[in-house]
Amino acid sequence: MVLHGASAWAVNCQRAATPVENTICNNDNLHWLDSTMTTIYRSMLVKGDSQKVHQQYETWEKSLDSCTSDACIERAYYEGISLLSDAAPDFKWEGNWWNMSAPNMSGGTLQLSRSAEWSVNTDIRVWAGLNHDEYTAEARKIYGMALVERIGDTSNCKLLLIPRRSGALQIFSNADWGCRLSMPGGGFIDGRYLRAESDPRPKATLLTLGILRDEQMDKRFRELVGDEYQSFVDTANVFIYQDDLDNIGASVIGMWVRGAANSQNAIVMYTDKAIWAGRIDTDKSGKPQLHYFSTEGNDTRNMPRTLISWRLRFFDR
Repeated sequence: MVLHGASAWAVNCQRAATPVENTICNNDNLHWLDSTMTTIYRSMLVKGDSQKVHQQYETWEKSLDSCTSDACIERAYYEGISLLSDAAPDFKWEGNWWNMSAPNMSGGTLQLSRSAEWSVNTDIRVWAGLNHDEYTAEARKIYGMALVERIGDTSNCKLLLIPRRSGALQIFSNADWGCRLSMPGGGFIDGRYLRAESDPRPKATLLTLGILRDEQMDKRFRELVGDEYQSFVDTANVFIYQDDLDNIGASVIGMWVRGAANSQNAIVMYTDKAIWAGRIDTDKSGKPQLHYFSTEGNDTRNMPRTLISWRLRFFDR
């Protein structure tokens, strides 16, 4: 049975009433920690013993009320986050860490080194399609976790690294309060990280990405496009459902690579009986070129209206 009271959620700053609530709402760092605490609390209610987690939260919340300064509230949040997260003791920090939560053709890595009693060095790389950046920082160990208080030359970007007993690292950034402005377009650093020398994420397919609905459709698509299949997967950095302009009940998915939407773009359209697909890349001179496939024949003059409309974004006619 999941137990929770109204107080066990993030502070509503539009209705802040107590001195502690007002202090949190007027301090971006405390507001971020409050949001992180709430996320962890909700997660642990599902994953762990919900009654125990709720009791831990209530005990921690009562201790928070005794704080009379920003510094006291901040320490209380770090202690509470560590407690609810069940942070792993004697954690082995050093090594290469890969963000398992990042989408296809995006990612993040941490290189942690020189782990000492109170600190660990952090080299960070984040990418989203062609957008990418690298950062360096020192993380301060606190309550069994590691806190990055400033990343390189960024403005107010903070990270909290929580070691899990499973051997994973969970990272929370103050995205809305600083990190989002510092990350490359579409990139993010939050997520669950695993230690590995190379990317441990399973190889993506149009099926695992959810672009194609079942194994049979994925098999038909592979047979249709042949060696081009991987190129479609590599274009699916961002993908969205679009309108079926032909009104035939088709599923239509547009996809592209961040930072290269005009030169690495694709569309997949399918019904129970037919498939149409187009992909844009560039030739040696940098001009866009179209790769078109259809179970109804590859003559572009017979393209459905949906794909004609898509193609007009890249060609004059």
